[in-house]
Amino acid sequence: MNYEFKLPDIGEGLAEGEVVKWHVKEGDMVKENQPLCNVLTDKAEVEIPSPKTGKIAKLFAKEGQKVKVHEPLVAFELEGGSAAASATAPSKISALAGVAQGVSVSATPAVRKLAAEMKVDLAGLKATGPGGRITEQDVRKAAGGAALGGKTVPKAAQHGSLPLAEEKIAFMGIRRRTAEKMAQSAHTVAQVSHMDEADFTALSALRQELKDEARKHKVKLTYLPFILKALVKTLKEYPNLNSTLDEAGGNIIRKLYYNIGIATSAEQGLIVPVIKNIEKKDIWALAADIECSAEKVRAGKIEVSQLQGGTFTITNIGPIGGLFATPIINHPEVGILAVMKIKPRPIAKDGMVAIREMANLVLSFDHRVLDGAEAAHAMNTLIKHLENPRTLL
Repeated sequence: MNYEFKLPDIGEGLAEGEVVKWHVKEGDMVKENQPLCNVLTDKAEVEIPSPKTGKIAKLFAKEGQKVKVHEPLVAFELEGGSAAASATAPSKISALAGVAQGVSVSATPAVRKLAAEMKVDLAGLKATGPGGRITEQDVRKAAGGAALGGKTVPKAAQHGSLPLAEEKIAFMGIRRRTAEKMAQSAHTVAQVSHMDEADFTALSALRQELKDEARKHKVKLTYLPFILKALVKTLKEYPNLNSTLDEAGGNIIRKLYYNIGIATSAEQGLIVPVIKNIEKKDIWALAADIECSAEKVRAGKIEVSQLQGGTFTITNIGPIGGLFATPIINHPEVGILAVMKIKPRPIAKDGMVAIREMANLVLSFDHRVLDGAEAAHAMNTLIKHLENPRTLL
């Protein structure tokens, strides 16, 4: 019999997912719970397991293609029903094969597209792939180029000019999802950035003082828990920064809870896990949450629910370095804070030059929701809390 597996609802009302990577191909025998593919939804890669044991009759999407929830993803040929399977899904050969000048050739759609772009006739090409299939390498070789580590060096141009090397990388997965969200924000938000600096000397000393206690709590105490506490105090005083704009209803919706997203760099791209209900947690609980979410992101095990519900975002650029940046707001939020590198530098203090632990701060905000003066006052309040860190404990 034939069984059609549809993309399941993988959480939080998401409507679609992008197939990032297939772990199987048509014709493969798979067992129940064996990984079928990775699907990206709202920046989280979710591994989809097989619901059945059987043969893969058809894959309904290519890598990089979006599939709506409850749309077909995979067709299985289960034991005892091969005829039913062939009636609803083409066989592996018919799905891959085509006819060129009366000669049957076997090649994937991606290889056919490449051949068309490079003006290579697939008929008569020597196939080196499994089952007599023409590969990308075969096409490039026929076109006169050689693939070297993903880079393609084409034929030399006429009149003795040197060949140009190019590399084509698929624009998909988290990179494409990030691009879509950033473009949406840039086209929607009236973004302005306000910059200032804060003296982290007292906070740096307090961190050193609390290192033994941090070991007792079995957490790594970074600056971030303190920054989160200072930020929440600031957002309570300036609630427009912790809001969304309901344009259709004509309302600014102030959030009376504080869920802060922390931009985290991972191998697959920038991901923003959300630390929730910060106002209810102490420094130690926040340190544990930050450490746990960062580990999940880097291991590719973050859950979709942990990426949603944010009311404001922090991007901590400090460990990498840099003086200033203008972070793009994570729409529909209306503000994002960039924390730059904390390092000693000379400043004027009490009429004297002193070496202090300083860091630049950048607040990007939606000018539709609050004005520059309000943003500047909010920054001053944030700096006040950061420079008096014992009030954050």
